Amino acid sequence: MKANIRHLVLAAVVGCLPALSAQAAEGLPESKALMQALIDEINRSMTLQMEDLEKPYFIQYLVDDSLMYHITARYGDLTGSDRDRSRDFYSQVRVGSYELDNTNFSGDGGRFFRFFGGSSGGGQASLPVEENYDAIRQAVWWATDQDYKDAVETLTKKRAYMRDKKLEDRPSDFSKASIVQHTDPAVDVELDRAAWEQRIRKISAHFNKYPRIQDSQVQLFVGLANRYVVNTEGTRLRTPDQAALLVITAELQSDDGMRISDGMDYFGHAPEDLPAVERVLADIDELAASLTRVAQAPILERYTGPVLFDNLAAAQMFRTMLAEAAAGRVEPVGTQRRGLTGAGSLEKKLGQRILPPSFRIYDDPLAKEAPGTYLMGHYIYDDEGVSAERVELVQGGVLKNLVMSRMPTKKLSGTNGHGRRSPGDGTAQSAIANLFIEDTEGLSDEDLKAKLIEMAQDEGLEYGLRIGAVRTTGIGSSQSDMFAMIMRMQQRGGQENVGDPIYSYKVYVEDGREELVRGCEFGQVKLRDLKHIEAAGKAQAVYNYVGFGMGGTTPATSIIAPAVLFEELELSKIEQEHDTRPILKSPLDRS
Repeated sequence: MKANIRHLVLAAVVGCLPALSAQAAEGLPESKALMQALIDEINRSMTLQMEDLEKPYFIQYLVDDSLMYHITARYGDLTGSDRDRSRDFYSQVRVGSYELDNTNFSGDGGRFFRFFGGSSGGGQASLPVEENYDAIRQAVWWATDQDYKDAVETLTKKRAYMRDKKLEDRPSDFSKASIVQHTDPAVDVELDRAAWEQRIRKISAHFNKYPRIQDSQVQLFVGLANRYVVNTEGTRLRTPDQAALLVITAELQSDDGMRISDGMDYFGHAPEDLPAVERVLADIDELAASLTRVAQAPILERYTGPVLFDNLAAAQMFRTMLAEAAAGRVEPVGTQRRGLTGAGSLEKKLGQRILPPSFRIYDDPLAKEAPGTYLMGHYIYDDEGVSAERVELVQGGVLKNLVMSRMPTKKLSGTNGHGRRSPGDGTAQSAIANLFIEDTEGLSDEDLKAKLIEMAQDEGLEYGLRIGAVRTTGIGSSQSDMFAMIMRMQQRGGQENVGDPIYSYKVYVEDGREELVRGCEFGQVKLRDLKHIEAAGKAQAVYNYVGFGMGGTTPATSIIAPAVLFEELELSKIEQEHDTRPILKSPLDRS
């Protein structure tokens, strides 16, 4: 199952239809049969009722009618070239009332549990891709029937659990929203598949120049979709979506066996928005050189002092610290977890200062670009059929609001158009889209470096530390990155932390020279540390993220942030055993 195109870039492409001609202009149908089948069946489904049990009070149908291309290559040869055409259907049947229904319950031990603020999994089905009204209704009917039966069973269990535990102080399970009736034209995409296969071969073959690189991969995702949302409140929505994504990853080992990896992601609205091959090859040259330098750098044993995050590293850091915390969510009834930094953690801080007074943060799904870069978090209507809104989250360093879906929290109720799904999941919950972080007193890069040196000198340190980028667990992550993330989370009791630095530099107090170091990790960085940001930059970097969260995959988001200078953070050597390097040289090494 797949969500919108920014979700599709993460979903694995399964099944392959016959190849198209070299030049293909393909679109999706203006499916009147699909919309009519959804409307007719949702109206009939409101009469569902098992003996002595409630009828539904709300039903939503959502369909992703999509087309996806996925081309992959390694070292000059294709490893896959797939085309996937699908219609993925999700139903959400709610039984009970807006105040108390079958969702937000984890007590049944599995299906209805979502790691962060979950809801009922709902019914799912693959719909016919042809315009067969009867066949579509048959599939929708079957999935809805199963969803209703699960819903009434879950509500019975939830009520019994709440009586047994004497749970009364709970927010409502659902809030009302305005009716939306909007239809956009269907979308199409023009892809010269043979030409792109040749480009991907050429890009991947460029790694043959670098035998030190042990593994590399190039992937192209191009997709388009029409999303249909129909609910019993009266919403009737069809919106188009399309995107193109080029992902490049590379990995090598240092002499002591440490695995070092990095990658590059290029985003666009369509394939023609992606950069020219010559620019990508030049970026690969820089990537290979950077990884080689890191592999030869000394290990940083331990450091406590001021840390400067460059703007890209800062955006990556803010994603970890704020992406979940800025979303208004509640733990499902029956959840047995304490002390996490995720669901509901920032709601308790509404009205309190969480950042320096010069900081401002807002989330704007309607923004398409930021300084000339395509934003993957852009959308007009969310996955609950609600119009997207810009939300002012932090003003003067004080937390003013959270992004909200239709699921209320104790302090907040009413959606602001941020109900979003993860890939393969029909359940929407609150999530950021395009998170903009600004400092009204931002400094130049030169002044930030000077400030870092000054702070290190005041602490009596020989050097301060600058971070160029950190590891992330996104679509471009290597297997070793994913394994390291899982191991770190296990060590920290399931809590995510700022990723390990990829590029770290000692900035010496004596003369400002910089020395690259490697092999270190952050101590636990907490939300309260954000108040101890000493300064920030003027220039912002865009970090488009399509990746993995603690509950699985997460919606595509964009973080737009300046460099930031922390007063004090701790880093130490990564205590980990490493595999030895291969015994024989790479076959690419002709020396």
